[in-house]
Amino acid sequence: MMNTSLFFLLALPLAVCLILFFLGKQDNLRKNLSLAVFLLSLVFSVYLFLKPPGAWSRYLFNGYVLTLGLDKLSRLILIFANLFGVLVCLYSKDYMNAKRGYFSWLLGLLVFTNLEILATDFIIFVLSWGGSIFMLYALLNLGSSFSAKKATTILGFSYICFIIGACIYSRFSGSFSMSGGTSMVLNRPVCWLAFGLMLTGALAKMGSGPFHTWIPTASENAPIPVMAILPASLDKLLGVYILSRLCLDFFVMNSFVIALLLITGSLTIIFAVLMALIQHDLRKLLAYHAISQAGYMVLGLGTGNPVGVIGAIFHMFNNAIYKNGLFLVGGAVEKEKGTFDLDKLGGLARYMPLTFASALILALSISGVPPFNGFVSKLMIYQGTLLGLMSSSGIWLRFAFMFALISAMFGSALTLASFIKFIHAIFLGQDNNLKKNKISEAPWKMLTPLLVLSGLCVVLGIFSSAFIRGELAASFSFALNYSGKINSMFVALFLGVALLAGFLLWKVISSGKGVREDSFFVGGESAYGSPNFPATEFYKTIEDVPLLSKVYKFLKSGKWDIYNLLNKILKICAVQK
Repeated sequence: MMNTSLFFLLALPLAVCLILFFLGKQDNLRKNLSLAVFLLSLVFSVYLFLKPPGAWSRYLFNGYVLTLGLDKLSRLILIFANLFGVLVCLYSKDYMNAKRGYFSWLLGLLVFTNLEILATDFIIFVLSWGGSIFMLYALLNLGSSFSAKKATTILGFSYICFIIGACIYSRFSGSFSMSGGTSMVLNRPVCWLAFGLMLTGALAKMGSGPFHTWIPTASENAPIPVMAILPASLDKLLGVYILSRLCLDFFVMNSFVIALLLITGSLTIIFAVLMALIQHDLRKLLAYHAISQAGYMVLGLGTGNPVGVIGAIFHMFNNAIYKNGLFLVGGAVEKEKGTFDLDKLGGLARYMPLTFASALILALSISGVPPFNGFVSKLMIYQGTLLGLMSSSGIWLRFAFMFALISAMFGSALTLASFIKFIHAIFLGQDNNLKKNKISEAPWKMLTPLLVLSGLCVVLGIFSSAFIRGELAASFSFALNYSGKINSMFVALFLGVALLAGFLLWKVISSGKGVREDSFFVGGESAYGSPNFPATEFYKTIEDVPLLSKVYKFLKSGKWDIYNLLNKILKICAVQK
């Protein structure tokens, strides 16, 4: 059955990808054919999860044997990657124009993503990774050639770094295999070089600092479904997967590596969420949060203990779910209002109640509010960091754990603050529909992915224990034993009862009474205008705080942008030549 599965996961999507270029103006056929291929790929990814196959091998040339296979974790990643593909493709049927090769590039991305997940050696992995970068360029180029060039420059640089590091690692391990190699001890400069180069590739792949700067730039012009499926979903899944392999399988972590990952994750969380707070563009707000959430995964893997590591992996899945959904919410709103500017949005809850409900769940999930999935994974990362703090002995390592713990909790608070602004500006603020334009709920093809993704946030939050112990913990060789866990089912039941009681009490109190409208008090003077609290004024003064003002000035300067640094280096090399 492995041959059949590979046909539907790789060969068929690739063939249809090429066929779509020759369909001319048959947009509906192009859309329907793409969705059918995505659905078939999802079906066979589920089949491979339920009935795990053995490795598939074929002799190619010069002694090289192509081998594809799946371990427990990659089987789960394969399902989620294909599920996101189906949802984004369905959403795009109403949101995107089928012309300009969009659906062809989307299918090509599916092929290379599936191949990355199935790869068991570095040769296939890096080849498929290169293919996904090409697809990223093509998809981003639909919006802006500059953002496509910037993304390709940063990711291409990190991709080359990873290839060189993988070659060094393979030379010393004696094999290109990603499953049979021995863990390399970081006791020689060449070992550190291999680790540093591969770490660069993994951090860039997952959109972590300092290799993240292409994401906010791309968000300004790229189609929303492209942002939802790439930096928000697939890149996170594959980037965290390869980083976890680096930390757990390829290299032996020591105190310096742990501290490096903790500090990198912490700074990514804080700096990105600070930038998200001051954004007036819905897309850029979500883009900076996509970066900030990557910091939690780096931090969790940096703890080096089972609780933190599994928390990071769980957060990887959770983040892909709610970030995908939040970008799609943004697209649904833009489809009705024609803008992403938070100043021009507001009061949409009455027009788009289901979109609002989905957005609220997704926003609470990313903010780490119980009983949703984001709360559980963040709690595990906190616990893993606290365990690392209590078990570490060196003063610098203890400082790194303490800094990471404070950053993670502070970052969650700022994330919640940011999404209060998000929900208020779009759904609960003043209705800016002054022209009384017709605004309606999102079409079902766009609404269905939102309901599915928000539903997953609820299910994986309430049944988190079963998912963690039944699927995630089983993917690793170490045992998961931790205290302080929360009964998500009880919390969900308790909150449900509280909300129901509050609703019934409101109905009793307000029964038979209309809503009173009155003028507002202005110290005895004549009232004029109406009270208005624009969400874009939220946290506006944060940039004036003495210390933070310098941080914001540094972040906005662009001097630290990897793209600018690479350009300067290339110009210097060109002049010298």
